[in-house]
Amino acid sequence: MVTVTTVCSYAALLASFVSFAAAGEPEVEIADLFGDVLFQQGIPQSITCTVFDPLPVGVFTWKVGDRIIENNNRIENIAEDEIQQVLQFTPTLEDSKKPLTCQYGERGEQVYSDYITMGIYVMDIPSDPITPGLVKDGDPVTLKVTAGLYPAPAPGDILWEVKEAGGEVVVEMSPGGQDMYGIYRAGEIEVLSESDNLYQFSLDIAVLDQKEVSNIHTVTITTKGIKKTVHFNLALKMTQGDEVEGTKEDVHQNPSSVDSYKETKEEEPEAGVLGMEMGLFIIIGVIAVFIILCIIFCIYRRKKKSRSKNSKTYTAVKTKTDMHGQPV
Repeated sequence: MVTVTTVCSYAALLASFVSFAAAGEPEVEIADLFGDVLFQQGIPQSITCTVFDPLPVGVFTWKVGDRIIENNNRIENIAEDEIQQVLQFTPTLEDSKKPLTCQYGERGEQVYSDYITMGIYVMDIPSDPITPGLVKDGDPVTLKVTAGLYPAPAPGDILWEVKEAGGEVVVEMSPGGQDMYGIYRAGEIEVLSESDNLYQFSLDIAVLDQKEVSNIHTVTITTKGIKKTVHFNLALKMTQGDEVEGTKEDVHQNPSSVDSYKETKEEEPEAGVLGMEMGLFIIIGVIAVFIILCIIFCIYRRKKKSRSKNSKTYTAVKTKTDMHGQPV
């Protein structure tokens, strides 16, 4: 038999359970991100904020530092006791070292939050290979790349590499470096615009030939531990009559070959000039032979005609004279 006392006990127990459940606080969490987080300037980001044990009536508020960011994305019910909201956010340099905070709570009441600290970097680097201007065989060439970077790069953040097609390293150097033969020299970091965070890097190559064109040329730039590599496509300006010479000495292997190689190139006549002179010589020779043949032919015909005239024979014909009937 159920008494009034028993009913009251069950009611009190139920009220205690409801009070205990109501006393549970919401837990706010920025999904997949925590602590210091690096973002690239200008690249849109999707930040998800999840709330466990949400309030009957609660709202999300997003902040960068003390600045409130408007977010009209709807609140999604993930589970019975879990909701979330996504923020579409494009960071800028002004947001660097500031907290990005997700707050949740009832208006005018206690709020619950989670945050990350943003580190913003700039890394605007060409993604496609760079093709320098064409130069003639044996001429110097300079490889250049312009990049938007923040923080400002140090020489140790830039690495120029030249490798053979098989992967063997020919040279590695940072800005200001030079190889012992004077073939390669990396220029100092050039600041094009400090306000726009624009910098230029360069590599001077003393002699560009077929062997150098076959090598692989790259520069690797590091910012905030993130590396990107730029490739270069080199080519020679070919002139009419040029031929690929495979017997030239390797300039890199001969310490004194830079100057001597240039002098040799200057002393050698160009193949196009030789070809033109040879062609003129052949034409003049053909004309001379033709004239000689014509003279010989004319002399031969004249002699033949004279011989024919001298060899003619004449036959004497005896005529009979009639003497009869003539008066004395």
